[in-house]
Amino acid sequence: MGKSTLVRQLGDLYHHGSYGEGEKGVWDPQVLVDIEAGVNAIGVTAYFGALYDANYRCAAGHDGPDRVIFIEGAVITLEAHIVEYPDEYHAGLRDVLAIGAEWKPDRVIVLTSSSDTIEKHIRQRRRSHEQVQNMVRRFRLIDDEFRRLAPLYPDTIVLDRDGIEFHEREGLASVIRAAGLPSFQEIPYRRLDRYS
Repeated sequence: MGKSTLVRQLGDLYHHGSYGEGEKGVWDPQVLVDIEAGVNAIGVTAYFGALYDANYRCAAGHDGPDRVIFIEGAVITLEAHIVEYPDEYHAGLRDVLAIGAEWKPDRVIVLTSSSDTIEKHIRQRRRSHEQVQNMVRRFRLIDDEFRRLAPLYPDTIVLDRDGIEFHEREGLASVIRAAGLPSFQEIPYRRLDRYS
């Protein structure tokens, strides 16, 4: 929970941009129907893989030694969602992971949460397309899978987001410290009588 907010806030703080995965208004409407019904596992996963791939390709054109660019989504994201689907789809879902073969993030930050935090944030979102109990069940499964997979992925940092507020500077600073990110360039604030 909180991935999109964290990506946006860090992107703004570093002034080098961020790439989110989008939400309801961005996605093909059928993907939400299929996610809620638990169908088309390979199609749903390939769809999100294609969204992430478009972001990685665009970011590669803007990357450089002095840039810190944030992208929501990585191969571990696709793999963690496999657990949502029955075993008979797992081999096909693992084939979809090949979409991310070219993605080379310097760091992957995995946000985990307690079950209470997951439920609280899902209820606060009040999204009409989400059935709360099903979403809580899914997020618990996926959260456990992220925790299991993280040690298998190099340069992956697991952060427990409980108690971290991404709208506050200290919350962002704690993520930056934990992930070992370089410092950002502060835009100075001044009191001015006139601008020249």
